[in-house]
Amino acid sequence: MAASLLNDTDTAYQHLARARGIAGQLGDGRNDYNTEFGPANVALHEVAVAVELGDAGHALRVGAAVDSSTLSTERHARLHIDLARAHAQRRQVDEAATLVATASIAPEQVRNHRITQQLVSDLLTMQDPPSPVLRELADRGA
Repeated sequence: MAASLLNDTDTAYQHLARARGIAGQLGDGRNDYNTEFGPANVALHEVAVAVELGDAGHALRVGAAVDSSTLSTERHARLHIDLARAHAQRRQVDEAATLVATASIAPEQVRNHRITQQLVSDLLTMQDPPSPVLRELADRGA
């Protein structure tokens, strides 16, 4: 994630490849010390990295293949937020708003979170008038 925030694509994907290899060796269902480290969590981070790097297509492809059933509620919600950000990058407002709304399974990930607030604000500028789902998100303070 740090490399993607610095726009260092090669380093970010090198770290993800290494993490994917280690996660593959460990297998599914591991949650040692509440790290949730495994293939699904690595994929979740790959989605986040792709979004940070502006590669919405890659984020959506990886996100569609993630088996999020092994993720905690918080990580599952974070995946939805990052996928919503990818849809927003493609100006797919309704898809993004729906994903943010479903992320409310973990309210702490949605309400008063800087990334989510910025996302909803951006979506509001893309859609006039806002859809009922988007209006509700804005009214809730998402």
